[in-house]
Amino acid sequence: MPIVFVLLLLLTQATSDPCYDPGGRPRFCLPPVTQLAGRVIAPCPQTCAPPAASPGPTCNGSLTLDLDGSFLLTSVTLRFCTPGPPALVLSAAWAIGGPWRPLWRRPAWPGALGGPERVTFRSPPGPKAKTLVSHLRVEFGGQAGLVTTGVRGRCQCHGHAARCAAQAQPPRCRCRHHTTGPGCESCRPSHRDWPWRPATPQRPHECLPCSCNQHARRCRFNSELFRLSGGRSGGVCERCRHHTAGRHCHYCQPGFWRDPSQPITSHKACRACQCHPIGATGGMCNQTSGQCSCKLGVTGLTCSHCGPGYQQSRSPRMPCQRIQEATTALATTPISSRSDPQCQNYCNVSDTRVHMNLQRYCQQDYVLHAQVKESSQVSASEAVGPEWWRLALYVLAVYKQRARPVRRGGQEAWVPGADLSCGCLRLRPGAEYLLLGSAADNTDPVRLILDRHGLALPWRPHWARPLRRLQQKELGGACRGLLPGAQRLN
Repeated sequence: MPIVFVLLLLLTQATSDPCYDPGGRPRFCLPPVTQLAGRVIAPCPQTCAPPAASPGPTCNGSLTLDLDGSFLLTSVTLRFCTPGPPALVLSAAWAIGGPWRPLWRRPAWPGALGGPERVTFRSPPGPKAKTLVSHLRVEFGGQAGLVTTGVRGRCQCHGHAARCAAQAQPPRCRCRHHTTGPGCESCRPSHRDWPWRPATPQRPHECLPCSCNQHARRCRFNSELFRLSGGRSGGVCERCRHHTAGRHCHYCQPGFWRDPSQPITSHKACRACQCHPIGATGGMCNQTSGQCSCKLGVTGLTCSHCGPGYQQSRSPRMPCQRIQEATTALATTPISSRSDPQCQNYCNVSDTRVHMNLQRYCQQDYVLHAQVKESSQVSASEAVGPEWWRLALYVLAVYKQRARPVRRGGQEAWVPGADLSCGCLRLRPGAEYLLLGSAADNTDPVRLILDRHGLALPWRPHWARPLRRLQQKELGGACRGLLPGAQRLN
């Protein structure tokens, strides 16, 4: 029986919150009006005495009250020793040292002996009539001295609190509606999906939580996102935890992938990729499947072993090599090699159309017009790397030189066998090509190397003139500033 009574008491207290209706919906609320204690800063020294037969000397003084905080003023009561202050001015200020704003002025009271012994100022009624003050000043004159003051008001909680610790320094509201601050003047760090607004009797304007999928404890409000969403959401989560990222902590950080067996709100929603340091091209993986990006011939979710038709090698650059010999003909590439999943994403995308501007031209190691003569496979002792092919070229024109010059006439070039097997370079003996080459990893500075990092485009005669114009710009020093060009090769 006592347990039931305690539960009923707690339930009654929970449902009797003035800031929420019985259904739990937020509503406008105000703290009660209380007596505000003030201390005298600059009193007018006066001696109270019974009135004499002849009027005594007058006293024009002032009294300043520090309310120890900002309050909504409701009334001020002044009590004098004897009747008779002919003039009275009540002023208020937001802070000490700030401008004083007159609240009430009384030039004089009728009667020979002055006015009443007690004067009360009341703030105008209504929700819009707000008198927020932190300091009061009373200016008076006459034969009577000021004895006591009575100041009443309530804490400024902007309609988000029904209780206030007025004696605290500074006064602090017991904020509701997920607001915070001494005067409930801002939203809690986790409830900033909407902008903060003061509550009104018509709309409580409670602060709404950000959607962070339980991975962040704070968020910030973005007014531009709020505008673009049509006033529905403007919160941006901050400091996403558990390896999550994004505005709502709704996807995984680089190096992690989304585990479909866990809900997005789980602490284990993102798992590490664990890509093999040698078999993978990097530490990133597909965020949906967890598949790492493997090097040629490497397979597995984490790129940890060689695929069918490949065997392990000693080269970290190409840890898996084909078991079969490469094709001996350059003219055609086997259809099986082109569709081999190990060749996907290995070659650069080459096409018969390239948009050539000065910036791209300057970034090339060389730009050549050459004819393929013949080819032969290089032996292991002659190769610059595993499984290479040697080409006999006849260079017809040199439009851009590399660091080690390439001369017109007969030249030798080297092509990786893996690039030929996957169809990265499709060369036919006797055909002419435009050869574009960029610096690649471990490129031999002595030999002319054609690999998947460059392009071999079937030559078109009308390319010669725009290439010469780009060459002239390079000779004029344009490559030092990488000025944009407008030449196009089609």
